[in-house]
Amino acid sequence: MKRILFLLFVLLPYANSFCQDSIVIGSKHHIFSKALNEERNFWIYLPPDYNSKKFAPAKYPVVYLLDAESNFHSFTGLQQSLAKGPYAMTPQMIVVGICNTNRTLDLTPTESNRVAFYDKSKKFFKQSGGNKNFITFLVKELRPYIDSNYRTSGYNILNGHSFGGLTATNILLHNTKLFNSYVIIDPSLWWDEEIMIKKADSIFNTKDFEQRSIYVAMANKISIPQDTTTDMARGIRKFEKLLKEKKPKNLRWNFKFYENEDHGTIPIPAEYDGLRFIFKEHLVQVKEAVHNPGLVSQQYAKLSKETGFSFLPSESFLDWMGNFCLERDQVNSAVTFFQLAKTYYPNSKNAYLSLEKAQLKLEKK
Repeated sequence: MKRILFLLFVLLPYANSFCQDSIVIGSKHHIFSKALNEERNFWIYLPPDYNSKKFAPAKYPVVYLLDAESNFHSFTGLQQSLAKGPYAMTPQMIVVGICNTNRTLDLTPTESNRVAFYDKSKKFFKQSGGNKNFITFLVKELRPYIDSNYRTSGYNILNGHSFGGLTATNILLHNTKLFNSYVIIDPSLWWDEEIMIKKADSIFNTKDFEQRSIYVAMANKISIPQDTTTDMARGIRKFEKLLKEKKPKNLRWNFKFYENEDHGTIPIPAEYDGLRFIFKEHLVQVKEAVHNPGLVSQQYAKLSKETGFSFLPSESFLDWMGNFCLERDQVNSAVTFFQLAKTYYPNSKNAYLSLEKAQLKLEKK
């Protein structure tokens, strides 16, 4: 026994030495909000290239994620996977996860005295209707903080589920320019006698949405006899009908019913599909581009036209393509990719060195 204890004492420092490194997916921050009169916490995820020492500093789109406590881990992992490598389906993005303090108050547009069947304590809706102040917090406090402290490109996405989807719909209708795209997941459009549906019915007739994109996801809801106040499905279907009939000007939209998901399980598949829809034209056919580098510029031109925002291929993508071409002795294509990297990222030493390497190989060839 003494021998075992002695070995443990000797080996413990070595065991600890193997556990020093950590996997960090984000950082926690807070600011005091005058609009909300309270301290607000938010979490930030930075994409892999953000702090790269190899590539020049670039600017990134930002996703604002409501209900960070519930989905920050899953969403950041999902986004990183979608944006990974030469077959990336989305650009690398900064993710800002907004934590809740009083969720019902912040994420509902009007006060309501109604009581849902599941709220027997009658406390669930006691405080509501603070969405205007929450939006002020987003517009005048959080967004300026993020844009001042991080390299943001100006393209912004709002992701909201349930009451978060209700907030996203409210912002789409009344503060449209605040975000370029919206992922609206099983939104609580039943709120206050379907007030957002009534507003959409009017606003969709006249408003120019200036190339905004929205993805609306609906879960499969089993009817519950007692549920007379929160008919989620009815409100969402009415919203879908308005989109079809009104055809809002310059609003790109998609709707999907998830038969195999309920209200609690829908966020992850909907977020995946929503990002794929927003960045539908992002994926480049790599093997074809090796022989025809012009396909990359063509693809990003399509993406920029569809989103109404100028997107460029990342330096890491162009660098990968250039080196991939060199490995396959497609030297002319490699030179083209490194030239693009030099053009788009003129402050990158790597782009100049890689271009020089490819040109030397071309001269020898």
